Amino acid sequence: MRLLALLIVLLWSSSSYATTFITLCYEDKNIPPFFLGSGFEVPSHRPGATIEILRGLESKVKNVRFNFVRKPWRRCLNDIQKNKVDAVVASYRSERASFLNFPKNAQGDVDESLAISMLGTCLVGQQGLGQDVANNNYPISLAVPRGYAVLHALHQDLYRVIQTDSQDDAYQLVLKGLVDGALGLCQVYNEQVSGFPYSDVLEPIFPPIDISYGYLALSKAFLLQSPDVAQTLWQELGVMPLHEYYLDYVNNPVNHKIPRY
Repeated sequence: MRLLALLIVLLWSSSSYATTFITLCYEDKNIPPFFLGSGFEVPSHRPGATIEILRGLESKVKNVRFNFVRKPWRRCLNDIQKNKVDAVVASYRSERASFLNFPKNAQGDVDESLAISMLGTCLVGQQGLGQDVANNNYPISLAVPRGYAVLHALHQDLYRVIQTDSQDDAYQLVLKGLVDGALGLCQVYNEQVSGFPYSDVLEPIFPPIDISYGYLALSKAFLLQSPDVAQTLWQELGVMPLHEYYLDYVNNPVNHKIPRY
């Protein structure tokens, strides 16, 4: 009996300290300050603010380890819908709720206080775009990467959207004068920034046209299997100084094109 009791204690102890591995899929394009680098490789140094936050989360939530994989964004969404990966970082949209789990408050609404980011997006363009906006010279032609949630915040009667394969492609169209503007990071929580490429020649138009919240969104299968881990991860994100990570990448660009502000 003593041997049986010892085995039960050992099994319980080992299960209590078992590591939960979370496969998180994120975009294979360079999208500073969130993700740096392109392709399938996850940079070991300065991988992007979002990845650094998740690595910091590992140190706060014991026995949790993230495995990062990079794919085109639509493939990430397809894989998590099929429970091939456990997590993505995504904004909330009602159509995503059928296959993604977001942190919720007591009322059952998505809890913005547990977001992994709160960032403002502005129109970004060459000199003169601000005057066009002030004078209501619409429609304005915008280059925007495919699949970005901010597209849903744009009024179709005000903007003529040209979708591109990447953020840099969008900025190249602006620089060549082929479109009026693009979209860029202009606010990190309550701080105004110029957190977008080519800010030495392009300028943001305030106020932001969209304030977006990004969430650590989990698959249906993961939440079913590890509900306590999910809640712990979300709660820890709610108390981390997340804005410091993003501001660090805006203030201290290394091998990418985000300037100081």
